Amino acid sequence: MIETVVSSDSETVNTLQKLRVKVIASGLDGPRKLSFGSDGALYVAEAGRGGSGASIPSPSIPGAVLSYGATGAIIRIQDGDVERVVTGLPSLALPDGGDATGVNDVAFDAAGNAYALLGFASNPANRDSIVQVPDFAQLVAIDNFDGGSSWTRLIDFGAYELNNNPDGQDINTNPYDLLIQDNTVYVIDAGGNSLLSQRACSNELELETVFPTRSAIDPLTGQTVVQQSVPTAITVGLDGAFYVGEFTGYPLQAGAAQVYRLNAAGQPETYAGGFTNIVDLAFDQAGGLYVLEYDADGLLTGSDAGALIYVSPDGKTRTTVTDALLNPTGLEIGSDGDIYISNKGFVAGQGEILQLSQEKPFNSGSIYDQVKHYTTTIAADGDQADVYYPIVPNATADQLPIALMLQGALIDKADYSDYAKEVASYGFVVVVPNNERTITQPNGQTVTALLADEQQVNDVLAQMKLEDANSHSPIFEIADTSKLGLLGHSFGGFAGLAAIQNINSPLVSSGNYTRPPELKAGIFYGTNFQTAENSGVFPPIDNQGIPVGLIVGTLDGVSDLGETASTYVKIQDPTKALITVEGANHYGITIPCQGIDFISLND
Repeated sequence: MIETVVSSDSETVNTLQKLRVKVIASGLDGPRKLSFGSDGALYVAEAGRGGSGASIPSPSIPGAVLSYGATGAIIRIQDGDVERVVTGLPSLALPDGGDATGVNDVAFDAAGNAYALLGFASNPANRDSIVQVPDFAQLVAIDNFDGGSSWTRLIDFGAYELNNNPDGQDINTNPYDLLIQDNTVYVIDAGGNSLLSQRACSNELELETVFPTRSAIDPLTGQTVVQQSVPTAITVGLDGAFYVGEFTGYPLQAGAAQVYRLNAAGQPETYAGGFTNIVDLAFDQAGGLYVLEYDADGLLTGSDAGALIYVSPDGKTRTTVTDALLNPTGLEIGSDGDIYISNKGFVAGQGEILQLSQEKPFNSGSIYDQVKHYTTTIAADGDQADVYYPIVPNATADQLPIALMLQGALIDKADYSDYAKEVASYGFVVVVPNNERTITQPNGQTVTALLADEQQVNDVLAQMKLEDANSHSPIFEIADTSKLGLLGHSFGGFAGLAAIQNINSPLVSSGNYTRPPELKAGIFYGTNFQTAENSGVFPPIDNQGIPVGLIVGTLDGVSDLGETASTYVKIQDPTKALITVEGANHYGITIPCQGIDFISLND
């Protein structure tokens, strides 16, 4: 869902472009942070599902325990393939595999070497004396991505916390976010409320900063308590500064989390506040900041809904990009601007990776500059038809779909020449026949006139297949006869809607029409679909999944906006569209009528 929210200074912003969400990996065990490798693949840290080994108390659920198992992994997503390329990493989790702690992040240095950051979320003494797995709370170098379990321990953050405890609070370590820049490793320790660093040629960890505590009210007792920062994310802004997001400790209330910017002295200053349970950050190329919230209304509310929020480059406005997330845990932006999110990050077997792609804005410009046309005869019924097609440089076989224009009553094909040329310039072979037939009026009299018929759909399609196969035809081998779209005007639009439904309406069919499988879509101007003219009864339109568009001019006095809209709501299946053209009348797609007395649909 795309939603506009109000910023802290009460300005309202326009929403971002609509995002298309795609699940690119599923069935994961605790997916966390993500990173692109030099090979262009997306790598995901998977915390695992624990096991039946040694247990320690859960840091978040009183009375519960987390048990050890070598079930953590690193996943590679590339060209649609999802593969665990590192396995056997240490993991601690509840008996159901949820609430896991293990590998929290994966990152690459400038040379393409891979590193993984393992958390712990407990006193490091428990690692050494109870779990007895030294890989926890470590930075490790990944030896290879062959699906095995080979890595090298590099930095022991647990030992640092045990010996230094820089925040002066309870001794706890949970290395959570990893950033590699200028041959230096920067690590956010969520348990230790600190930012630590170590240069490539050094053996000493450096304390960059400690994130401050604050006072909060315990909702259970009403007493004032000390609330820890619990930093969870670090990124670099376009200004070169570090930005850090915090989850916040108990009472985990909504709106308490902040994004800090580290000033020239390396101290945290509030950049933006009012967030809830921040779990990751990422800047886009314009300098706007994406903030990922693990639980958008506070962890203790019972809801699991997360959110992705965009802060404008000037920091003044923010937009909720999507709130259709469940406990997300990781965020990454691709080079093409697509957004990747680890979703359902603390549920074993249900984790997934989402790809959020911005829908590209529609370009209304023509594709081809030059359009030609010729006249042919429809073999099945002898109708004369004008065929419009674009001049395509280096044309390939089956490149241009067919579009059949079903004319309005008594309107000559020549009156649609400009419209047909315009449609053809977008990459279609547009066929505009003059279909002359005789009908019997309600008074018993017969009239012969230019009137659209459903059978034209099959007749024109058959003709285009012949001409596409004819080496002397201007459209030889460039028409895609497996795809047919319908255009229609007024009476012809009625015929087109009937043809899409595969019904034989007596008004527009002799009774032998069958919809061909090649019919893929239809868009009609100045038309409606009633049981009888001016009856006001609009039956359901069973388009059977075929996309339908209706266009109406605001000054149409024959098929007015109300009638067209009433038809639109009766279209049963998506995709469908209703488009209004300001100031256009019923004949907006024809050339100037030059004094011709056009008749209404009723006639």
